[in-house]
Amino acid sequence: LDEESLLCGPEASRVEDYRDEMIRERRAPGRVLNNCSGKHTGFLMLARHLKAGPNYIATDHPVQVAVRAAFVEVTGAASPGFGIDGCSAPNFATTVHGLARAMARFATAVDGTDARQSAMVRLREAMMRHPGLVSGRIASCNDLMSAAPGKITAKTGAEGVYVAILPEQKIGIALKADDGAKRAATAAIAALLVRAGVVEADNPMIAAWLAQPVPNRAGTVTGHVRAAPGLMA
Repeated sequence: LDEESLLCGPEASRVEDYRDEMIRERRAPGRVLNNCSGKHTGFLMLARHLKAGPNYIATDHPVQVAVRAAFVEVTGAASPGFGIDGCSAPNFATTVHGLARAMARFATAVDGTDARQSAMVRLREAMMRHPGLVSGRIASCNDLMSAAPGKITAKTGAEGVYVAILPEQKIGIALKADDGAKRAATAAIAALLVRAGVVEADNPMIAAWLAQPVPNRAGTVTGHVRAAPGLMA
């Protein structure tokens, strides 16, 4: 397969130095650089395994049928519908409660119990071993997981969604900021991880997200995005 097999659409690199280099060299954005290209590579791999056609983002394609079945299984509720993501893949709908329930199932999964639980364990452990590959080394996900190695799996999502898996506590967390912005979501998830006892509030990688400075164009800090005090109680 080649890059054209990815149906996520092209994107410029989100790593500033590399993006600037691409601009200087007049290189066009690419599908491999799309921040969802890893997920789409997984779709392609599943399509090959299922001996299915190339249009893996169609909702009736065997890949998406399998994805929806797994989604319903782990959330524990039927999905009422879907929306099309920025990377063209269907996003099946659930409640925040359903999303948290899915994360709890990842947290409580035991290797060797069955195929699903073994896969859940492999996924959460791979994320904890390589936090920089989850959302990039400069993202909040990397900091949250690096603050407590082997204890947290954390992943930001679109529209103010954030999830976390805490295997030792057997807890799953899901939240969504009403305004769809990640600034509130990152502060809230950091506070909830402190509340769960897996990180310390004074850890520099956590403190930076609990009180995110808001600078103006001149670099003056005009305020902070802070988690509400009750979230850490």
